[in-house]
Amino acid sequence: MRGWQACRGCGEAGGSRADMRHVLVVDDMVETCRLVAALVSRCGHRATWATSGEEALAALARNPADLVLLDAMMPGMDGAEVLRRIRSDATTATVPVVVFSAVADPQFRQHMLDEGANDYWVKAAFDFAQLQERLKPYLPC
Repeated sequence: MRGWQACRGCGEAGGSRADMRHVLVVDDMVETCRLVAALVSRCGHRATWATSGEEALAALARNPADLVLLDAMMPGMDGAEVLRRIRSDATTATVPVVVFSAVADPQFRQHMLDEGANDYWVKAAFDFAQLQERLKPYLPC
């Protein structure tokens, strides 16, 4: 399946840590998926990714996630629609979803929170310490 892949070395070594979580990264830019997945893995968690909304929903159906990091602006099914579908499915409705987007508009941020996002992060230059800090409410790092 193109786009939905386990990140090599993303916290899967040993695989027995009781606090290891599965994070699904959803972004139409493969480079962003790889970068974020690598940063998540440095926290000791397993990261997988999907490059479209459809792939994300299929991935969640096959392999439930403990956290979804969801891009808001994607071709085809956008982040708002993916979020609505996650929230409307009993098996995924309670999974924390953090939307991350290049859109810094406060009204758009509020719209995504109203749709059910747990948090909204503006994409910037990713840095491990910043991502680790932002993940703390959702995952042990």
